[in-house]
Amino acid sequence: MSVKPAEILLSPYTLGDLKLKNRIVMAPLTRTRAENRGKVPNELMVEYYTQRAGAGLIITEGTFVSEQGQGWFGAPGIYTEEQRAGWARITDAVHRAGGLIFVQLWHQGSVSNRSLYEDGRAPLGPSAINPGQLIHIKGGKVMSEIPQEMDLVDIKQAVREFRHAAQVARDAGFDGVQIQGGFVYLFQQFLHEITSRRTDQYGGQVENRARILFEVLDAVLEVWPSYRVGVKAGPMMNEVGAFRATDETLKTSEYVYRKIAGYKLSHMLLMRQMADLTRTPIEHMSGDAVVHHFRHLYTGTLILNVGIDANHGAHLINEGAGDLIAFGRDYIANPDLVERIRLDAPLNEPRPEYFYGNSANGYTDYPNLTQSHLNSDRTWMHVSEATTPAKHCPKT
Repeated sequence: MSVKPAEILLSPYTLGDLKLKNRIVMAPLTRTRAENRGKVPNELMVEYYTQRAGAGLIITEGTFVSEQGQGWFGAPGIYTEEQRAGWARITDAVHRAGGLIFVQLWHQGSVSNRSLYEDGRAPLGPSAINPGQLIHIKGGKVMSEIPQEMDLVDIKQAVREFRHAAQVARDAGFDGVQIQGGFVYLFQQFLHEITSRRTDQYGGQVENRARILFEVLDAVLEVWPSYRVGVKAGPMMNEVGAFRATDETLKTSEYVYRKIAGYKLSHMLLMRQMADLTRTPIEHMSGDAVVHHFRHLYTGTLILNVGIDANHGAHLINEGAGDLIAFGRDYIANPDLVERIRLDAPLNEPRPEYFYGNSANGYTDYPNLTQSHLNSDRTWMHVSEATTPAKHCPKT
């Protein structure tokens, strides 16, 4: 590539009616720092997101649209007044730091556990089929269980919950929303023929299995203009438990992308594969193949994610395979990632043992880069300094 990666990644981009200062996106990252009964964003989270406001766009961690939608202990919600106020402090701080921020609207469906609900009820899913996933609960992990099959009332309620959460997000000062429509969560559970055996208008043919996703999208669009709404979707799952690629997987995602193309949304976020696809029906979608495949189906803004560093991301943008690059682990460990890419500086290594927790450790205490000098052979010399003194997550 003759053009330096920084020149591509740091170029401005128009996303709907928003002017992004660069093409670098902070990917949605579950970090479990909202370990309080109300699932309320706190001051530690204000600091965390503000540190990373150099991104062209921040997409928050998955954020529950309702109590029923929860499935991960310590993740925040966006359906109560207290949660709105907590997020408003974050959006205000990010905006003051010159950033833009979307919230990811999340419903985990059957990927949950009854211990997360105060009344001990079973999670809801499209069918009474155990998804076979590990669930993060207080104190550790447990295997998922057989959910209660959603009836039509439950489905309509879930649609209303997304609309309500979208309104709370707007009231909290977010710049837009992204619907978590993929991986192993609610909408993928309806789309995937292994986890959905329904025979009503939400099961069977792909048009029926995708119905709830588009009903939710239409409901969210009653609150937000289309150019402020994105969707995360695609064929990639974790290839664990029930979420294994089948002969229908690629065709299902193709249907979703073709139909969404007519909505003129802010963006689609497409994941490259996180698991080994060997001997699966979508083995040929490994690596960048999935990116090029869906680029032909979707000409709107495409955000690419998973296993992409700065050089790779710049290459994908340069060849027209995507428009923005979402960085995950690199953003966990490098609050000043944009500046490091600008200067072609080394990156901090992430500390996986602190990906989930309730303190500043491995969250807001990663060092910014301080340039002392460049020596004659252009080797970086830098000192590690914490951006701020470590703080502990307040308990509420």
